[in-house]
Amino acid sequence: MVSKKDQVILSMLQNGARTPISEIAKEVDLSENGVRYRLEKLEDEGYIKNYTVLLNPKKFGKHTFVIFNLEMEPKKTKESIKKLMQIDEFIKIYQTTGQYSIKAFGLFNNEEELTNFINNHLLYEIPVQNYSVEIITKSIKDSIYYV
Repeated sequence: MVSKKDQVILSMLQNGARTPISEIAKEVDLSENGVRYRLEKLEDEGYIKNYTVLLNPKKFGKHTFVIFNLEMEPKKTKESIKKLMQIDEFIKIYQTTGQYSIKAFGLFNNEEELTNFINNHLLYEIPVQNYSVEIITKSIKDSIYYV
């Protein structure tokens, strides 16, 4: 478990990963070195996975956000996952329970590009037994885990 001060530090960083150490130190009443030590410890213990910039895909022309439900050939699942991981269009891939063993989230410029991807890449190169594709029409809640 993390302490109350660590929770404040993490919360501040989630609101702005570029928050200066000096500002965090003032807020949690620690020295700058104390904050650095706590951050290093939180990183080492795996509480902090990464410091990143979240980009807006639409600004890069990616207007079609898609969920792929994929039922893989059971004997080829491991091989298929390796291939799926190499596909740039997929931004998230999860192994799940249920009929569809894989959920993959992809970004495309438009529906025509999506159709070409399905017909000329996905179904051509990956041993998929069954699949469904869902186009996201509206984002209602899109958040990350917060402390």
